[in-house]
Amino acid sequence: MNLIISRFGIPNIEPCFGKDDVSILPINSLGSGLYESKLLAVTCDMLVEHTDVPPKMTLEQIARKSMVSSISDLVSKGVKPRFALISLGLPQTLKNNEISKLLDGFTLSSKDFKIDIIGGDINESKEIIIDCCMFGSLSSKVNVPRRNGAQEGDLVIVSGIFGYTSSGLRILMNNLPSPDNHFKKNSIDSVLNPVPSYKFGILFAHYLSSSTDSSDGLAAGLNQISSESNVNLLIDEKSIPVPTQLRRFSSMNVLDYFELIFYGGEEYHIIGTISKKNLMRISKTLKNHKLDIFVIGKVVRGSGQVLVLKNNGDTEALENRGFTHLG
Repeated sequence: MNLIISRFGIPNIEPCFGKDDVSILPINSLGSGLYESKLLAVTCDMLVEHTDVPPKMTLEQIARKSMVSSISDLVSKGVKPRFALISLGLPQTLKNNEISKLLDGFTLSSKDFKIDIIGGDINESKEIIIDCCMFGSLSSKVNVPRRNGAQEGDLVIVSGIFGYTSSGLRILMNNLPSPDNHFKKNSIDSVLNPVPSYKFGILFAHYLSSSTDSSDGLAAGLNQISSESNVNLLIDEKSIPVPTQLRRFSSMNVLDYFELIFYGGEEYHIIGTISKKNLMRISKTLKNHKLDIFVIGKVVRGSGQVLVLKNNGDTEALENRGFTHLG
């Protein structure tokens, strides 16, 4: 307990790990501008070892992944994460040096993303369980893209490449062969060291008409937007950014290429819709920050379907299902 307490907290704020039930912090620590109309943004995500931790993931990487999930949720709405409450369920068999490695992961991630861990709870469990509650603030004057904001005529966009995580998980779980070392490394890294679309989200999410992240998979994210916005999304398979060796990997391992792209999950990219006007507005800033945006389709009139124009010319309704966890 003392080991954990000593590692977290910020000046003048005592963390509440086991000492008290509440962490108190000044409201101005959420951001400057006390006279602005401020909104508090909060998200929670839970990591459970047997369903969320693949083979070869270190304790430091487990801690990082638990934080990335919540970071991704916030930045997909344009919210900069500022503070986190992290609750831990730890098995008795975990040694002090192993707990220390887990804490190293939290410390490094909190520094990387400039997030203060201000408290949480600790309990005994049969396996590692991490519940991360994260929050930040924003002005009420700023657009916060929800899943229900897609409009007919908007473009469908994503912020990253799809196919690496689904491939990497299969390589780790089943020791599958890879077309080359570059593809293997990128695929495994995408699983063990996930990277959220942090900069993209903070800079550009406010220009989107709708958004979510791809933690549940590209298919799930697209279906969430289409159904909640009550529109159809027409997706061009050729426009989806994928690794150059993905088709070869799927062929040599007799895997469904379509499945690897749409149902991989845990990429932590942003999926959204944007007006043509706003896309033009941000194009120069995207280049200045060396960030990519990929237009993969358009919003059309409909009642909540995702239709994919496949490479062979056929159009197929995209099944609404998400990433299947390890358990």
